Amino acid sequence: MAIPLNILLNPMPIEESEPHISIPHPPIRRVKAPDLTRDQKRDCQLLHSIGWSYTQIQRFKGFSITQIGRACRESRPMPKKRPGRPPILSQAQTEELVEFVCASTQNRRMSFAQLAHVMEFGVKKDAIRTALAREGFHRRLAMRKPPISEKNRIIRLAWAHEHKDWTEEQWYQILWTDETWITGGRHTRTWVTRRAGEEWDPTCIVERHQRKKGWMFWGCFHGHTKGPGIFWEKDWGSINEESYRAHTVPVIHGYIELMKREGIDLKLMQDGAPGHAAADTREDLRERGIRVIFWPPFSPDLNPIERVWHIMKNYLQDHYPENMSYDNLRIAVKETWEKVGEFEFRELIGEMQDRCKAVISADGRFTKY
Repeated sequence: MAIPLNILLNPMPIEESEPHISIPHPPIRRVKAPDLTRDQKRDCQLLHSIGWSYTQIQRFKGFSITQIGRACRESRPMPKKRPGRPPILSQAQTEELVEFVCASTQNRRMSFAQLAHVMEFGVKKDAIRTALAREGFHRRLAMRKPPISEKNRIIRLAWAHEHKDWTEEQWYQILWTDETWITGGRHTRTWVTRRAGEEWDPTCIVERHQRKKGWMFWGCFHGHTKGPGIFWEKDWGSINEESYRAHTVPVIHGYIELMKREGIDLKLMQDGAPGHAAADTREDLRERGIRVIFWPPFSPDLNPIERVWHIMKNYLQDHYPENMSYDNLRIAVKETWEKVGEFEFRELIGEMQDRCKAVISADGRFTKY
């Protein structure tokens, strides 16, 4: 209850009591006065701080002298009681739990039930879940990334430092290339809205085909310009040094020569796949006069064309049916490749500095790209 200002400024005088004869009474059993609330204690402290005596506070507030004395001796009022059920694990136990979870990959992957067993706190998985949730931890899907050894981490970091200040004009001189396997249909996780117990409802099921039909597709771009794209024909077999040199290298050579005639001198970017990195492939490219930039191993996050594949697969997922025939899928992939335009390529080149900086911030390890 707020104390009126006039009372704070004009303390209540102590009335003179008339003398009286003390009459003996039987002893009274003393009962401890209940504790005052936080706000009541604060009122007592405030009144006492402006010069009110305990007796004046007692007459005004109606509290006992003992209650007022305890309140005024406290250094600060008690905080309000925290609402809700108190946590089962103590703060020290919670800190120990968080430290254990963050200590290793294996610990990160333990279920709440496994953590409850290993930590030996004598609690069940729900208590572990609640304690971690209070610290911002939840079970989430792990991201998939290629492995990065210590050697490759150092190489990635050095490459990022070397290229972080490149201009767009320098990035425009690179012919970005890559292959991808395209099956059509969904390539991302499917979320449905349902009630508990509806998991087997036909409308909540994603049908999984034993073997989806698919095409290997190779493509390239430079600057904001799309280069050629080719399907890896079924009778070409797997991609190795011989097949890559026979079917892909001539396309690369022809396009680079075409761009030279237009005054654009391109360097080739290709990843370290066996067919690309083979000695005979490198020699073939040298003999054709094709300059190849050094590429750090296991670095799809630095190759902007990877995002092109994601754009294409999203479009196929949204606009074409599942499990198409080879011919129909080929038509769909060709149409989708043609829809990727100048805007997407400009955006991808524009973020190359950010990709390099992300690798540097991650000390050569995984990034969001």
